[in-house]
Amino acid sequence: MKKITAIIMILCLLAAAPVLVRGSAPEASTAGAGNSGGLYGIGSVSKVFTAAAVMKLADDGKLDIDEPLVTYIPEFVMADERYTQITPRMLLDHSSGLMGGTGINIFLLDDNDTYGNDHFLANLSRETLKHDPGERSIYCNDGFTLAEILVERVSGMSFTGFLEINFFSPLEIQDIKTPQGDFDRERLAAIYMGESELKPQTLNAIGSGGIYATMEDLCRYATIFMDSADGSVLSKESAGEMAKNQHRKDMMPDAQTTFRYGLGWDGVDTFPFADYGIKALNKGGGTLGYFTNLTVLPEYNLAAAVSSSAADGGPESVIAQEILLAVLEEEGLLPQGTRPEMPELNLERANIPESIKTYAGLYDAGAMGGLLNVEFTDDALILTPVAVRNERPQEYLYNTDGEFISTNGDYIFMGMRSAGDGERGMTRLHFAEGKYIVSETRVELSSLGQTATATPLAERLEQGAVSDADWNAWKTRNSKEYLPVNEKYSSFHYTRAPLAKTLADDRARGYVTGGIYKAEGIQVKTARIVGAVNARGFQAIPTMPGRDTNNLYITERGGVEYLTINNSRFIDAAAAEKFSELGKTVVIGNSGDTVWVDIDDAASGRSVSVKAPRNGSWFAYDDKMNCIATSLEMNPREAVILPENGRLAFAGEAGAEFTLS
Repeated sequence: MKKITAIIMILCLLAAAPVLVRGSAPEASTAGAGNSGGLYGIGSVSKVFTAAAVMKLADDGKLDIDEPLVTYIPEFVMADERYTQITPRMLLDHSSGLMGGTGINIFLLDDNDTYGNDHFLANLSRETLKHDPGERSIYCNDGFTLAEILVERVSGMSFTGFLEINFFSPLEIQDIKTPQGDFDRERLAAIYMGESELKPQTLNAIGSGGIYATMEDLCRYATIFMDSADGSVLSKESAGEMAKNQHRKDMMPDAQTTFRYGLGWDGVDTFPFADYGIKALNKGGGTLGYFTNLTVLPEYNLAAAVSSSAADGGPESVIAQEILLAVLEEEGLLPQGTRPEMPELNLERANIPESIKTYAGLYDAGAMGGLLNVEFTDDALILTPVAVRNERPQEYLYNTDGEFISTNGDYIFMGMRSAGDGERGMTRLHFAEGKYIVSETRVELSSLGQTATATPLAERLEQGAVSDADWNAWKTRNSKEYLPVNEKYSSFHYTRAPLAKTLADDRARGYVTGGIYKAEGIQVKTARIVGAVNARGFQAIPTMPGRDTNNLYITERGGVEYLTINNSRFIDAAAAEKFSELGKTVVIGNSGDTVWVDIDDAASGRSVSVKAPRNGSWFAYDDKMNCIATSLEMNPREAVILPENGRLAFAGEAGAEFTLS
């Protein structure tokens, strides 16, 4: 266990807390750094709670998971007649067809506002589906927000109250909370913006990702999924149904992976345990501030949970995996040193058949990498990102086994990656159904361990049928930047480089990429142009690539252009005010829109203090739109040095007044 202890110590520097549980009692834990209370936002691990809540109602005979959802939520409507076919099961196995990404004002700091949840059904009523309900499984947060509403409608209770009465009380759980619960917020592990601690995070899409937990009690909750459970909290039949492979017709390769959806679970035959004939349930989650993994081995009555409040997650699932493997070895249930090996590669090149070369063209990988261009040489596939900065092709040789493999350390894991990222990876690619690229990837995370994915990666695109006028209208926006104006003043998104852009590239005529544009310039969501001011998301690629589809709309008000991405509205950055033209106060107008200010040459380098009202917040950004200071820090600074070519943002309710000095 010394290796695991060393890993735990390293993670503690990132404010991480791993825990292992056997049966019903925690065996070992490590307190997280940061605040001593040890409560972490568990993000999408909350989905396992939501799925169990729905199944509990099924146990009690109050709903049938295969009946139409409208039976239980009659006010649920959509602008797509197929919505009446959606069932509770489809919400829980990600096969509903919902677009995803509908929420707004969900990730807040020190704010329990339930706006996002309160307006969720109204926002859904304007949306269409991206595929027939039940056709395929595509990760979807919206499905679990809808499932949260389902629990409340059927039970007549708040979602928080339902969990407390039906799960936390009988399991004697004290330390699993929701933003709507009563507990000491100082117990939350700190989250950071650079070196600065931010105010506590609340995520009021609770069913999708808003639960807090200590790792001890998260593991205690996991005991309801173990073979030793007596079925009094959740029936063995329901726990077993959640653990079944629910994947639909989605070209999932017969390969090792962490993604094979159950009900609420990301994986129910999870790498590497499946190789050893061990059933493993796996769920990961992130909230932009916390990252968590829960892995359960039902037949061995074991669970491990790992959470961190590091700036970016990644190794949590591998840490949990390695803890469990070490315990199995220690108990003599696996041979010592049992660890997966990186696959042997056949490096013998072969000429690519002409039939395969017909697959050349443009593909969309959605959330896994955006637009990709596929070209072939005699014996290699060249995969090039389109519409991103610093494009760098990846080469996959064609071998005598009829597969394309990376040979220089490049791989695809939640996006295109290269050797030197602190990881070692290998990706195999092949084509399916004449229009899909399927990916199998193995990654070794430094000295921690390995992870694997196997999923359809990208869908072939045909040239879009778009008029010259509509195409040129979108191309004129390539040079524009857009800034958010309708996120609440407490929104966490303002601290995470909230710049949006669109890009129409001639190589992808008829399509436009658009969305949040981080400092590295990656844009990963593509929409099909349907007019000069309208583009619709279309991705329906199974598992992760097709998640959270973007619809783009352009509107104009007062001669100023606005970009709307789903329900988030952004203003043309050219309309920002100049700092030198500001007076001593900034007042939020009647629209409630955020006020953006460019720091001009005359102002850069000056020290400015801002007094924020109770119903407002301010933010300062550098020239790359990285947030460098905000009133939402735990200890807001008295003054900020205005950076060269930076920006200020003032967000608040209508009439909120900021004083500058």
